[in-house]
Amino acid sequence: MSERLFSFRWDIDHRACITDGLPRIRALCRELGVRHSFFVNLGRSTNLREWLRGLSRTREKLADADAIHLIAKIGLGRFALETLLARPVGARFLPELRALRDEGHELGLHGGMDHVVWSRRFPELSREWLRAELTRALALFRAELGAPAGFASPGFRSDERVLELLAELSFRYCGDAIGGEPRPARAGARALPLALVPVTLIGARTVPWLEWHAARRTPEDRVLAELDLHLAEREVVVLYGHPCYEGVRIGMLRRVLQRVQERGFRSVSHAELCEKRAAEAGSAA
Repeated sequence: MSERLFSFRWDIDHRACITDGLPRIRALCRELGVRHSFFVNLGRSTNLREWLRGLSRTREKLADADAIHLIAKIGLGRFALETLLARPVGARFLPELRALRDEGHELGLHGGMDHVVWSRRFPELSREWLRAELTRALALFRAELGAPAGFASPGFRSDERVLELLAELSFRYCGDAIGGEPRPARAGARALPLALVPVTLIGARTVPWLEWHAARRTPEDRVLAELDLHLAEREVVVLYGHPCYEGVRIGMLRRVLQRVQERGFRSVSHAELCEKRAAEAGSAA
C-alpha cells in the first residue's frame, strides 16, 4: 500500500486572510508539526466597478445558503474599506509571506492581479488578458518570494488556456482539479508537462468543505464522521479553505487536522505530493 498523504490548500484571497487567519494557522501547524500550501493573491481582492457591474450576482452570493459570503467573514466596514481602496493583498504583506515560507510552508500563485475580474468574468476573458495577468503576477512573485511550483485559479475558474499558459511559464502543477487522484494535465489530446492536484472533499459549487458545512449548520461531530469516511476510502486526501474563515475558527480546524493524523496520514505540501506521485509512477514504469 502507498503511503497515505494529506495536503491542505489555503487560498489567500483577501487581506483578512493574512491579518486574521494566518497567525492562527501558523501556530497550529507548529503545534502539530505539519506544513501546508498557501496560494497567494498578490493583487487586489475587491473591485468596486466589478461589484456594481454584477449586482445580480452579488445579490445571489449574499443569499447563498451553501456558503458564507465575504461580508459575513470580515464585516461590512472592512469590506467597504477594501472595496473603496482596492489595496493589493500579498504585495503589501511580503514580510509575513516570507516568514510563512521560511517555516517550511509552500507558497503558490493564486490568479493574476485582479481576483474579482478573474473569478467573475473568466469565460469572456481573452487569452491575451490571462497571459498578461499571469506574467505580471509571476514576475512579482519571483522577485519577492522565489519561483512558485504551483498555481490555483480564483474560484477554480480554469480551462485549457490556463493550463497551457502555466506549462509555458514553467509551473509544475495546477491545483484546480476536483475529485480523483493527482494526474497529468492535458489540453485536448496533448499531454502537458504539468500535474493536476485535485481537491478531494469539497462543498457545493466549489465552496470549501468546512465552510459549506458551517453554512448549513451541520453539527461538528457529523462533519468529523463524514471526514472519517473519506479518509477510510482514500490514500490521498486534499482539503482547501480560506484563512479568513477556516483559519479564524481554529478549534474545528484543529480537530480536523488531528483526526487526519490519527488516521495515519502524513501531511505534505502540494509540491511534495506531486513529487511523491511522480516518483511512484517512475518506479512502477
